[in-house]
Amino acid sequence: MSKNIDELASQAGQMLAELGYMPGTIQHYKSSWNKARRWCSERDIKCFDREQEEQFIVDMGLNGNVLSRVNRKMLRQVRTLLSLDNDGCLPPYSRALSEDVPDRFRHVFDAYVSVLEQRSLARSSIRGQSCLIRKFMVGLRINDFTDLSMEDVTAHLEACSWMTAQSRAGILYAIRAFTAWAAGEELCSPAVAAAMPVIPGHKHAALPSAYAVTEVAAMVAATGAGCPRRDRAMLLLASVLGMRAGDIRALRLGSLDWRAREVRFTQAKTGNPVRLPLPEEVMLALADYLRNERPKNPNEHVFLHHRAPHDSFEDAVNAFHYVATGAYVRASVNTMGKHHGMHSLRHSAATNMLSGHTGYPVISGILGHSNANTTRKYMAIDVERLRVLSLEVPRG
Repeated sequence: MSKNIDELASQAGQMLAELGYMPGTIQHYKSSWNKARRWCSERDIKCFDREQEEQFIVDMGLNGNVLSRVNRKMLRQVRTLLSLDNDGCLPPYSRALSEDVPDRFRHVFDAYVSVLEQRSLARSSIRGQSCLIRKFMVGLRINDFTDLSMEDVTAHLEACSWMTAQSRAGILYAIRAFTAWAAGEELCSPAVAAAMPVIPGHKHAALPSAYAVTEVAAMVAATGAGCPRRDRAMLLLASVLGMRAGDIRALRLGSLDWRAREVRFTQAKTGNPVRLPLPEEVMLALADYLRNERPKNPNEHVFLHHRAPHDSFEDAVNAFHYVATGAYVRASVNTMGKHHGMHSLRHSAATNMLSGHTGYPVISGILGHSNANTTRKYMAIDVERLRVLSLEVPRG
């Protein structure tokens, strides 16, 4: 049953307060609702339903593909009225895109994304491939996709020339797969797909970015002011146990076995079940966060947003990247020429275990590698062990 805007706003404000929203945040929501109130009053609209909501969004210019941060917030705040009334939950966040796929290519892009989804790929893989193809299509200067030529691909690759060979190889791989599909659907010339070059590269060609034990300890101790206990626990799971960011995001309360001092989970990337011991430092950090900082929420995920509605990070993109980069900066760790996200802590964990003379099978087990050869890439940055194996150069 449709309600008037005043009833919806009153109900939504009460529900936000029950969800733990701060008064200042609720006031921001009310500011957007007041704009909807005035809009209804000017048009003598008695009931605010989905049809009225969509018309308000159009009239306020909130229906574009690319919205400013302020307008994205306003869109979410307005949609909250009917979402809470009809569904009992908040609407999803609208994420910013620097540029969206041009309308003239939208049907091609959407069809390809559907194909990726039908291949049962991981969500992260679909998101990554879609992002690369979106950037490619945004830069195209043709009016019809059937006019795509190798010159268009070359121009895009030249624009990416500043990237590493590995990154450019990944971009070309995505475009090659995309054009092969498009040619099969008669959306572009088969000659384009056939002419795609291969950039020689190997995923182990570059050295892993790793940091010394002292550097890692300094950055773990330099967590931010917002959620220091949560961030410290996250960083320790990555730097001590070598857990991937995706596995930390998905970690559940039931994965922690306090009696056995273990954490058990299935790796999102490999599907391998992993069972790791919880060192005392990591266990105490987790307990400190769960007891003293984690929001009181029935959500089963270990790590939650500290702001209402206290969702998990499971669907967040690069949510923990800024936790790591911020800690590196505060600890004054030199990251020049190195990666400095959460995955660098996984590399650091492996490298530091290797430096401590931990065997490859043990490191492989901790990292969840099904093949010890995957772990051997860390040998390339174990300088001391390489020095032992090096041969003396004969003097002339």
